[in-house]
Amino acid sequence: MRPIILFLALTALPACQAPHRTDDPAGFLRRHVETGLCNPVFIEGDSLWTIEERMKHYGVHGVSIAVIDSFKIAWAKSYGVMDTATKLPVTDSTLFQAASISKPVFAMAALKLVEQGVLQLDADVNTQLSSWKVPENEFTATEKVTLKRLLGHVAGTTVHGFQGYRQGAPLPTLVNILNGEAPANSPPVVVDQVPGRAWRYSGGGYCVASQLILDAKGGTIPQHMHELVLKPLGMTRSTYEQPIPSTMVHNAASGYVPNGSMAVGKWHVYPEISPDGLWTTATDLARFVIDMQRTLATDSGKVLTRATAEQMVEPFVEPHGGVGFSLINKRGERYFEHGGWNEGFCGEIIGHASSGKGVVILINANRPAFMYEVVRSVMRAYDWPGIVPSRKQVPMDAAAMRTLTGRYKDGSDNRVTIAVRDGDLYREPLREPATELVHIGEGVFVSRTDERRLRFMPDSAGRMTLRVSQGDPDELIVAMPRMQDDELVPFEHVQRGDRDAALKAYTVLLAADPNDEAVNEQRLNATGYELMNSGKAQQARDLFFINMKLYPKSSNVYDSYAEACLMLGDKREALIHYKRAAQMDPNNANAASIVEELEREGIKAE
Repeated sequence: MRPIILFLALTALPACQAPHRTDDPAGFLRRHVETGLCNPVFIEGDSLWTIEERMKHYGVHGVSIAVIDSFKIAWAKSYGVMDTATKLPVTDSTLFQAASISKPVFAMAALKLVEQGVLQLDADVNTQLSSWKVPENEFTATEKVTLKRLLGHVAGTTVHGFQGYRQGAPLPTLVNILNGEAPANSPPVVVDQVPGRAWRYSGGGYCVASQLILDAKGGTIPQHMHELVLKPLGMTRSTYEQPIPSTMVHNAASGYVPNGSMAVGKWHVYPEISPDGLWTTATDLARFVIDMQRTLATDSGKVLTRATAEQMVEPFVEPHGGVGFSLINKRGERYFEHGGWNEGFCGEIIGHASSGKGVVILINANRPAFMYEVVRSVMRAYDWPGIVPSRKQVPMDAAAMRTLTGRYKDGSDNRVTIAVRDGDLYREPLREPATELVHIGEGVFVSRTDERRLRFMPDSAGRMTLRVSQGDPDELIVAMPRMQDDELVPFEHVQRGDRDAALKAYTVLLAADPNDEAVNEQRLNATGYELMNSGKAQQARDLFFINMKLYPKSSNVYDSYAEACLMLGDKREALIHYKRAAQMDPNNANAASIVEELEREGIKAE
């Protein structure tokens, strides 16, 4: 499972202009949703798209949507096919993997057990865990892992997400997963930052919460989810059973990965269950959202009391995270949401905390950008609170534009290039595609991809600075000073093939601030894989090499470097470093297997 934090893409809310209507004939709003897909920021004169057009554009084969209005399902409709081979149509009963949307549904169940007195919300979980315990270390010396912190992603636990298992593969137990032991394909769940200090997404933390429930009640997580949430809410087409029961397979959509191919075996199996294991429909998930909304509005929900439900939608430690949900506060309007990404599936739920408006979207593809477009169309059609009006482009002369061009430093390892192309101003971050900047007056620019506002202003020394802000009132996010022509950030050395200069630059950053995100081991590793997946294997190898030098005690850095070496045909280097990875981590069955294969080929590490 590749988690995605979708609220970051939704915080702008739609900027398309809402429809003008004097009446509401049957189907008017649905048709408006179906034909009103747009960019995150809508500039007057821009085109709108239909759902079918954007499905084709993104390669999305199947979609199921449920729109919520006035605390009820206003309509639900499905589009496309469950499987490109069978051509069976998606219907309102088609099952999709909800992926990380499993988490808030599970959080509701866990909080119900707190209300029942079975679990304690703020106690050290090790006082209730019996079959497995959170390993104590220097990070847990003064602050403890609690259920509330686990559900709110602030317990300091590791393991961001899970990749799942091919159908028929050996499946680990929950304790296997927590310990990171075979046949689990994920690392152990440990605490590596002080609990309660900061938000960090952790699917591993939800596995700890699952074990807490099992030690308190016995049984299975799917059984408890059925009794505590699915049955009371009438989610009759939903299950946490993994693998999916044979009686439900005929209704299950097949998943499609980013390159357009079908997921191996149609879908992966997720034995972690609580963070990623829910199979469901759009209408069933809409019932979950509606129950949350009714509980918050009138204390008339079927599972939680209002006091407990409020904890799910109130900021906990950081403004964007509640206990189970991600949060959006737009011009005083409160929204709760969660997205999900499993192999071949994505989903999104979002609800307004008081107005009874919401939407659920499930797709059998890894194309979240498509979902955002649908969400914006629903928001626009139903006049959701906090919607930003459409923007109007204000002309700026070419000479004025040219004074803004240059390279601007964003943090310690990123830069944004501002350039004029064909009479338009463009912003090009170091690792992202270029986007056009649109002048909306008084020196303020936006792009069609997000609603952050950009201003170019001289600092106290007279150097031009790019200031990025968002929100209402305006809140400064970052100020980027214009760079000298010969100034480079560390990653630019990697791009230029100068590994030694890059290593020196990253070493300086690490020494200056070990907590700098630019030298975070996982971030560097993820960037390396992005490079490798985009055909830049040599750059990936160089970055993995740098990561080895920065973090020599980590087995994973050697494994990643070996993989890049193997991709480039350097089998000797691959063997040396796969051996090192396997020696440092005896549970790394993949590294051990590749070592055996290379040695059978006669490759020697000497």
